[in-house]
Formats: sequence, structure tokens, C-alpha cells
Amino acid sequence: MNVFADLSVLIVSWNQAERLAACLEAVLRFLPGAQVVAVDNGSEPPLRFPAGVSAVRIRENLGYAGGNQAGFVRCTRPFVLLLNNDALLPSAAPVQTLLAFLREHVCVAAAQAALRLPDGSLDACGECFTPAGVLFHRGYRQPGGRWLDAPAPVLAGKGACLLVRRQAVEQAGGLFRPDFFCYYEDIDLGHRLWLAGYEVWFVPTEPVLHDERATSRTLSDRFVWRHYLSNMLSSALDLWGWRAWVRMGPGFLCACLIGACAKGVLPCIRRKRLPFRRAAAERDFLPRVTVRVPWRYYFGLGRRVLTGSMRSFASGKKKSVDIFR
Repeated sequence: MNVFADLSVLIVSWNQAERLAACLEAVLRFLPGAQVVAVDNGSEPPLRFPAGVSAVRIRENLGYAGGNQAGFVRCTRPFVLLLNNDALLPSAAPVQTLLAFLREHVCVAAAQAALRLPDGSLDACGECFTPAGVLFHRGYRQPGGRWLDAPAPVLAGKGACLLVRRQAVEQAGGLFRPDFFCYYEDIDLGHRLWLAGYEVWFVPTEPVLHDERATSRTLSDRFVWRHYLSNMLSSALDLWGWRAWVRMGPGFLCACLIGACAKGVLPCIRRKRLPFRRAAAERDFLPRVTVRVPWRYYFGLGRRVLTGSMRSFASGKKKSVDIFR
């Protein structure tokens, strides 16, 4: 039996023809038998896809969230691998590891692979909350070490290489909120999956190369921050219960205010609730996806927000330090 017979691969691209070609070449070579769905998200000129790829063409750019949602409805297999066009599979091993993990753990709805940045450091090994409601990017820009020692539950996995259980995603209200356009959509999905009674994990794998923000480098910094803050606030208003607001609300709102003032943006609240049944209470999972951090983490994060752009925030010029040393 083909190990990838129950796998769909979903790739969304806006322009970036060369990166998409390299990404698709690796997918077709390493994942034979998988259904490959590629979305042309309003590219100019239109993208060309090789044989064996199911193409979805959209006339206008619906953003990362809208493009993935349009492609997700075309995915027919039980497992769907979300793969960025700037992510390059080194072999079949990362996807095989994720598939084996989800098949063995039926309560897990999503699992993220290890991602390595072009400078050799790690991309985020899943996302967690801090007690102040600020996101903590596990292992971000660290050389490796303990972050790759064992699987771990996380609030959300990074959508650059994320394997999801299609049925669980549908029960959680769907993949991404189309009105989010871009940013924070994978965090919102992870939170909904936990509330729906499932779990999200980071699984150490052979690292997948990820050229972070290859597409969003073309966007203005104000555009990026406005969408990020807007989506973060909208998700919190829709998904956080009273326990989360009591524990993390003050710090979370303070961080949003600092970010909005520092970047001169006015977040737009979007209240479009996705219908799903909440099968888990926050007390059941919130402690598992909350990481306590030293105060210097918040000071360092605030300094980078105040002094840098979103691009420098994620570039190798301003590396984060391992706060747990």
C-alpha cells in the first residue's frame, strides 16, 4: 500500500513562480501517490503547474487564509499537508513522521514538522502562550538542541509545514477564516482545534527548509502589522473564555496597544464566528500550552517591536536569545 495514498498536499502561491516550481518538484518526487492541490492566488502572470497537480485558479488575491480555504475544499483525502511555497522538503521522511504520529494518536488533529531557516537556525517549533497572553515561538532562531528532543503539545503549529486531520478541521469550523487574509490564521486554527476537543503537537522531524517571509517581504510593514494585530484581537474576542481573559487579558491588551502605537496602525476588529461545538474547557488544555518565561523575554520582545520592522523582527540581523539558558 502506498504510504501517501491518504494524503493531500495543499500549496498556495501568489506570484513566486520559481519558488513554487522548486516546492512542487520536491513534493512530486518525494510524495508519490499523494493528491497535490496548488492554488494560484491571483498571480500576474498566471502560474503554470506541472502534470499531476490539481490546479485551483483564483482571479484575485484572497490572501493566505482565503487561498488555503479555497484549496482545502478540493482536498479529498483524510490528511492534508499545508505547505508554503517557500518550504522545501529534503526527503519524504518529515511527512512520513507526521503521518505516523497522527495515525497513532487519534486525538491529535494537527502536527507541525521541524523547520530550518536559511541561516541554519530553527524556525518556530510550534506556538504557545505565555502567562501574559503573548505568543512564545518555541525554539525560534535557536540552533536546535532540546527543542528537537521529543514531541510536545503546542497551542498551534506553523502553517509552513503542518499536517492536519481533515475531519477534525471541518468539525472545528473549517481551515482558516477567509476574512483574516494573512497572519495569525494558524494560531486561530490551533486554538479552535483544542476547543473542539482535539490536540495540536510539534513533532521533531528531519528539518524542512523554510525561507521565511519570502512572499510577505513585498508587503509594507504597516500592512503586515495591521493585519496581524487585527486578526489577533479578533481571534481572542471570539475564542477566549473568561478564564483566559482573567489570566492573560491585561497583558495581552497591553501588548496589542504597544504594538499598535509603535507601528501607527489602527486594528480592525472582525467578528465572524465560525460555527463549531466546544468540546473542551480552557482549564483542560490552557495549562498545557502555556509557557512561563523570564521577564527579560517581554523586554526583549518589546524592544524589537519598538525599534524594528516586521521584516527585521524575523531576520537574522536581530536574533532572539535562548531565554531558558
